[in-house]
Formats: sequence, C-alpha cells, structure tokens
Amino acid sequence: MSQQLLLLDEGTPWRLDPRTREIGRRGVADARAALAQARAQRPHETDTDEHSLAA
Repeated sequence: MSQQLLLLDEGTPWRLDPRTREIGRRGVADARAALAQARAQRPHETDTDEHSLAA
C-alpha cells in the first residue's frame, strides 16, 4: 500500500493575517444578517409543518 500524502507539515504553525480575519468576520456577520432577515420574512411555522414531522 502506498503512503498517504501529507497535506500540512505538522511542525509549521500558520495564522491568518488580520485583514483575512476581518474579511471572514464580515462574511459571517453578513450571513447571519441575511439569515435573520429571511427568518423574519417567513410566515410563522406551526408544529404541523411537514418538515417538523419528517424526523
């Protein structure tokens, strides 16, 4: 059996630079805002909704 390729060298620490972190945080905040807005626009769901019965 052949040896599996290593994706990351375990000895090499890595960090995201501050600009990349900020872009990521803004993206998460935008996604949360979009989800909140979509939830607010949906009609109220009841317990008889077919999705809640699917499980």
